Amino acid sequence: MNTALKHLQNFIRAKDNDDERSEIRAYADEHADTLAEAFGVSVQSFTSGVAFVGDDAKLATRLLAEIKRVSQARTAEKRTARASAAQASADVLGSAAQWDGAVAHVDIVSLVASALTSPRDLLVFEAAAFDAPVAIPMSSLCDLQRLDRADFTAFVDAAGLHIRWATGGLNLLPVVDDSAERVTVHLPPHPAALNVAPLRSVAQNDNAARAQVSS
Repeated sequence: MNTALKHLQNFIRAKDNDDERSEIRAYADEHADTLAEAFGVSVQSFTSGVAFVGDDAKLATRLLAEIKRVSQARTAEKRTARASAAQASADVLGSAAQWDGAVAHVDIVSLVASALTSPRDLLVFEAAAFDAPVAIPMSSLCDLQRLDRADFTAFVDAAGLHIRWATGGLNLLPVVDDSAERVTVHLPPHPAALNVAPLRSVAQNDNAARAQVSS
């Protein structure tokens, strides 16, 4: 929330009583220049709006409602801008992915740094070679971000996102959540998959090989 609006909100909550409520109008008039800018209106529009509401109690209620409306609108604008920037990064990084058989190697350090929006959202890898998109919860990647390492490597296949570093690794399984916001990493076409059936994951290939040996 804008600092001026936060101060106004705190002042209203402190003074919204029968003995001190009139001070809210005086505060609004005294700080009209700063508050008008914070609300995104002209000084004249702000002072006229304050004067139009003659009852001090109604003025307090109106100002609090406007603070909430403006704050929510700006939060939504920031989220939209962040999502757009994250998607732009994902587009660039997805196009740079390198296929190796059934897996695509991705720059996970850059993805974690620039393509995450919220722990509630999904990072989705899409490729014609996969039967379905591979949707990974960003909450897991946010946890990874807190490790503050620069030696992460990663590859994605139909079974999930597989992250490795010098002393360990992590296999993240895809989830289904149609209600979640998402940033999509569009992987480039697989040269060998342009005219063939979808590629299987490393795990599926391993299982098939074991089945052939056992038979």
